Amino acid sequence: MTKEVYVFVVCGSQEHIDTLHFSLAYLKQYSSKSIVIITDSSRNEVIINHTDIVDVKTPSNFNHHQASIYLKTGIHKFLPKDHLYCYLDTDVVALDETCDQIFAQYNSPITFAPDHCKVRSFSPYAVNCGCQDRCAEDRDNFLNSLRKYDKNGELTSSFAVVQRRKIEEKYHQIQQSFLKKVIYAIKYYISFPRFWLSSNIYFDKKRRYWATKDGVVVKYELDVRSIAKEANLKYTLWFNKWKNKDGLNIFDINCDHLIEKIQNTFDLKISENNWQHWNGGVFLFDNESHSFLESWHNKTMHIFSLKDWKTRDQGTLIATVWEFKLQNHPTLSKEWNFIADFHNNNLVISKETNTLSDDLFQTTYQPKFIHVFHEWGNEQWEVWNWLKLKQQL
Repeated sequence: MTKEVYVFVVCGSQEHIDTLHFSLAYLKQYSSKSIVIITDSSRNEVIINHTDIVDVKTPSNFNHHQASIYLKTGIHKFLPKDHLYCYLDTDVVALDETCDQIFAQYNSPITFAPDHCKVRSFSPYAVNCGCQDRCAEDRDNFLNSLRKYDKNGELTSSFAVVQRRKIEEKYHQIQQSFLKKVIYAIKYYISFPRFWLSSNIYFDKKRRYWATKDGVVVKYELDVRSIAKEANLKYTLWFNKWKNKDGLNIFDINCDHLIEKIQNTFDLKISENNWQHWNGGVFLFDNESHSFLESWHNKTMHIFSLKDWKTRDQGTLIATVWEFKLQNHPTLSKEWNFIADFHNNNLVISKETNTLSDDLFQTTYQPKFIHVFHEWGNEQWEVWNWLKLKQQL
């Protein structure tokens, strides 16, 4: 019977090793499988508290970030053959005893999960095209104004949080239908002083807050006019978008530069510029994956020397997928790599049913693994606090 093994890769700063220890504790709590950690111990600021460690000397000219990517993409070189492996980023956390069922999801020659965005929106984060810096000043101005005018930080009760979520869910449902948008727009403009969103929630148009029928304030509406004026931006209510004086959406930066770089660097054509690319945080592999992994590794090592590419492995992963004609290959369900994006306003959690959604409950998941790729340890974030409680249950 094929041995099934989890693999983490880490090296360098204490911050990353502390993250590993957090995720490792969760995985040990829920899993019965072996766990291997690949590292370069000569780089580590603190000792890794684990017994099964593969120590690999990485190239001395690499910084810690490059060394970690070297170990990750070259993972097949450092492990025994004839096993089925599940790679996990250190910020991927197991959530319950069914996590080991992930090994049954393997589809040869390799299996990844989809990312939370598509190629065009990921592009500015993969290559040095300058598009990521576009509107950066506008975004900073917006966030500074938002902090000044957003009063919702005063409403911290669980009741207020739940009611705000219900308002957001209702608003999202309205946004999905042109007819509903028209009906509710008319209803809003003819109602005064209160606009009733439901039988229990109304909006006070004069005082600009949402309240229950009993008068309990649960949400302050943003003063978009003041924010727009101070930040020199324009807000379009109909489409819920913030634009600068040039008409650019300051939060929607998409480009085709990554596709162009893949074509120029590797002579590979990506024919779908809005393709749903894979996320490198979780993947399953075995002996049959070695050719794919070797190609991914070689491409990634190559771009380290190219100034037009950022030090990441996902752009080269996209290139390798298309090289091997795997762009339509099955991917893991989100339950095996639920990406918790702090900035996704549609990310919601139901503690009652233990489910998460990244689209305001249009679809729901009971994740076996959650991927907290930023805002790690943010105790002001409901999702993080829910995650912390999982180990205490």
